[in-house]
Amino acid sequence: MPSAVPLLLPLEVVPKVELGETERQSEGSETIGRMTHDMRNLVKKIQELRHLGIEDNKIALPKICVVGDQSTGKSSLIEGMSEIKVPRSAGTCTRCPMEINLSESNEPWRCRISLSRNHYYSSNLSLKKISKAKPLGPWVAMDPQEEHFVTLDNKDEVQEAIQCAQLAILNPQNDPSSYVPSSFSAMDKTSTRVKFSPNVVRLDISAPGFSNLAFYDLPGVISQAEVDEEAYLVTLVENLVKQYVLQESCIILLTLPMTDDATNSSAARIVREIKATQRTLGVLTKPDRMEDTTQWCEILTGNKFLLGHGYFVIRNNPNPAVDNEQARFEEEYFFSQPPWTSDLGGFQEKFGTRRLQTALSQLLLDQIRNSLPNVVTQINEKAERIKAELQLLPQPVTKSAIVDLVNKLRDFQSAIESCFDGGSKDSQMLRQWDYIASDFRLSLQHTRPSLNTETDEDAFPKVVEDGSDVDCEIVGVQQARTPNKPRTPATDTKVVIPTQRISQPNLQYKTELFGDFKGPKHRFQLPEIRSINESYSYGHIHSQNHPRASEALNKISVSHWGGPMGIFLDITNKLVRSTIINQVNKVFAQYQETELHRLISNIVSRNLSQLKNDLELQALELLDQEKSKPLTTAFTYVQAEEKRHYEHLTYRRRITRAKAYLKSQNELPEDGAKATQKAKQIDVGPDPFDNEVKMMAGTRAYYDLASTRFVDSLAQKVHLRLFRKCNNLCSVIEEKLQIHGNDAAERCTRLMDPNIEHRQQRERLVTQLEKLTIAQQWLSESSKKDDEDNLADDYGQLVDSFLLSDTGDADDVGGADDKTRVF
Repeated sequence: MPSAVPLLLPLEVVPKVELGETERQSEGSETIGRMTHDMRNLVKKIQELRHLGIEDNKIALPKICVVGDQSTGKSSLIEGMSEIKVPRSAGTCTRCPMEINLSESNEPWRCRISLSRNHYYSSNLSLKKISKAKPLGPWVAMDPQEEHFVTLDNKDEVQEAIQCAQLAILNPQNDPSSYVPSSFSAMDKTSTRVKFSPNVVRLDISAPGFSNLAFYDLPGVISQAEVDEEAYLVTLVENLVKQYVLQESCIILLTLPMTDDATNSSAARIVREIKATQRTLGVLTKPDRMEDTTQWCEILTGNKFLLGHGYFVIRNNPNPAVDNEQARFEEEYFFSQPPWTSDLGGFQEKFGTRRLQTALSQLLLDQIRNSLPNVVTQINEKAERIKAELQLLPQPVTKSAIVDLVNKLRDFQSAIESCFDGGSKDSQMLRQWDYIASDFRLSLQHTRPSLNTETDEDAFPKVVEDGSDVDCEIVGVQQARTPNKPRTPATDTKVVIPTQRISQPNLQYKTELFGDFKGPKHRFQLPEIRSINESYSYGHIHSQNHPRASEALNKISVSHWGGPMGIFLDITNKLVRSTIINQVNKVFAQYQETELHRLISNIVSRNLSQLKNDLELQALELLDQEKSKPLTTAFTYVQAEEKRHYEHLTYRRRITRAKAYLKSQNELPEDGAKATQKAKQIDVGPDPFDNEVKMMAGTRAYYDLASTRFVDSLAQKVHLRLFRKCNNLCSVIEEKLQIHGNDAAERCTRLMDPNIEHRQQRERLVTQLEKLTIAQQWLSESSKKDDEDNLADDYGQLVDSFLLSDTGDADDVGGADDKTRVF
């Protein structure tokens, strides 16, 4: 029995391949350009038919599928055959099928990646139970859809692009365009909605010297799920693999790692269960990590785990920096060392990716040749069946379809207009919106800035009498209660009484939408205002108000408006959408089950989304204007309001300072009312923060004006950019429905056909028949071309025979050069 041998070879001992070497020239720089002209044409035919979408359980096109357990070296096999690097990180690299189509082209290397969807994901938990009726659990079959993802001209970008495409497939709820590599952030590259998907990432790779070859890389078979809730995934993946490999026209490439016992392979078990061993070719991977040759000798000789197409052994270098040509050279060097030339030397023709490709090409060629006549027959038979079914389906005809639809659209127009002009007493939309707009205005009033009239810098000397000496102690001021309405003091001290009391609005909201906006969003401190003013007053007198400081206070005051504005716009758009959708359902109630209702709903939804986006852009521009440049020309109004706010704040400030003085003298009554009454009778002298009080009064005056202006401007935008444009919905619907064209009658009939099942069945059959007709045309044209090529070949052979018979024995003519024919 052969003994275990170490097989790990340091890569640095493998010489770098030189393109000028004789062996490399004979092998050629392309690893997959090994198929004949017949092979290229035949494979191209199958690719075209498959992409046309005619394949089903009746029409089985020849294909190659790579299967294996997870982490069995499938990636190495795929890279060797396609000359690209595929993702190898855990998570997404083997969790959805990947179709790779290789084709020859006169243009430079190019890879076009598409997303092929033939299933949609249902979040219904009951669907996660696998059954015969639901072999893929939450994945439900649907009509095939194909979407372009990205086109690449650089091989180095393929690996990342494949990973992004697979993530797009594994996140079916998201827009696939958000996963395109140029717009996809690195932090998102691990998040997936589903663990596996039957939808396909398709690669169409073309380059000079490439031959036409196509194969599928299927998700690795798993034996157990990561968590109990995902136990259904084990059966789901197994069923997915079976769907691909059950057809007799499928050639199976089964990967088995030489690091494990072959009896442990779940993928091999599936192949045996479906009785597909005779059309399976085994690919043994990771030979550099093999510990013993015994088992593999028995497998290669066919004594164990016999497969119809035998086994091949490959080795690949996964390093992204190593190109395919160098990897093939390293592979050949690896198999030129013991035990591959000693214990296993009798299997040299089974070692290496190039030899596998040659064998695989011949297998696929034979399979296509054998299957193609039957495929042609199946296509013709299906086309005839569809024609017969179409004959049995009635063709609905309604002469008044256009008139009925136009009348319904006019009714819809009237209903919408009544909603937005208040003409209908039953319409509550405008009344509800008035409540929302009123609460929006009130939310800005509730959150206008306030001033804390207390400050730690207010301090008064405490008089302590001791004979003729007087000592003064500075005492800090603590918080006092807000005074009630002031009265004229009993002393001779002149107190300025504000002509109108100003306080926070006490109006109640009419809705609960703005409940988070119940108080001032910014409570200014007097030292804070002084600091802001001083920061702009270098070179100026600090006791004067700097205009830029006032502007800074105004900006701070309105900085929170985005919050209530967002709520106002969101609720407004939802109200409008709900109102219009209700009218659609009401006016077109009798067409609920028709294509007409679905199309109108989609048109309305898309149009409202566009109006919503336009309105939000306009609102953001208004908000930016208010936040970036506080400005008004209503000077008279602002000055009057500033005076009113100044009187009120000055009064509050005087009472606060008086209470601070009384407290410092231990003379402040505990009763709040008495404390305020006594404070009114005291004159504490000039306020050192009078300048800051004036600035706050100006800010309050500007805020009242700006908030009113902002609410009015935004409300006007809503009327002009949303309400008024909603009145044009009928025109938009007519344009999108295309009911005024040459085929208006037929189109209206189809849209309003109440027998939706018959109509959809007819459309599906017509679509299928169109595809089959195209396939028949392709096959017919290809057959004619093949006949012409065969005729030319026969003629060439006839001429060869004639010339050779005419010239006699080759030995009589001379050397090999003399045998060259010239036509």
